[in-house]
Amino acid sequence: MAKPKTVLVNLRDPSDEMCAHEARCFAEHLGIAPSDLTVHSMVNGAPVLDGIDMILFGGSGDYSVLDHENVPWIAEGLEVLLRVVDRKIPAWASCFGFQGLALALGGTVNRDATRTELGSVWLELTDEGRNDPLFSSLPDAFWAQQGHQDHVDVIPAGVTRTVTGGAVDNQAFKLDKAPFWAAQFHPELTTKTTIDRALHYQKKYISDEDAGSVLDGLAGHEDTPEVNQLLRRWREIALAY
Repeated sequence: MAKPKTVLVNLRDPSDEMCAHEARCFAEHLGIAPSDLTVHSMVNGAPVLDGIDMILFGGSGDYSVLDHENVPWIAEGLEVLLRVVDRKIPAWASCFGFQGLALALGGTVNRDATRTELGSVWLELTDEGRNDPLFSSLPDAFWAQQGHQDHVDVIPAGVTRTVTGGAVDNQAFKLDKAPFWAAQFHPELTTKTTIDRALHYQKKYISDEDAGSVLDGLAGHEDTPEVNQLLRRWREIALAY
């Protein structure tokens, strides 16, 4: 029997070393070999969706979904998300992917540096999340890895919010009529790999003055073992779909 085709749509510049880092993180937490994860760069055009068994969308350290009017591949990426929804391909989206899906479906995304979340953040399931086949695998409250300035202010119609937080209310949702789950947080990251990302994108998001204290603080953040199991559960659901 052929192995399921699992595709990660990469939303970074192909030259960014975090492309390979992200792929390794996703493969590890999906519980598959890196060679079993096909990586497609959105910068090079839309992926062919025929034959894909499950698809993931990750983060994008150098870009914002709010750039969609000026960056053609981001606008095209929003269309790809809608095509995945229409085809009902089992899907997951983290961070930028979550924001892109919300925007593509008619939600509202804003940037607010005062609501930046970086590192381990304490989140809670909603009542709906406790009954969701994926998110119900989490405890009622848990630590999750974050790294964002943009956030989803208004979720679109046709989705159910499953996770909420203190600084940012809309932390995750499930589409009502498609096997598509998405979250602001990163189940593919650990405390260590979040620090890797923060170091890489430091110049863009952290001032030189604050960098030392921010990075030192991240080293003491909580680990996120429950959330790091979420993608394995997602893959089980996708395989059974």
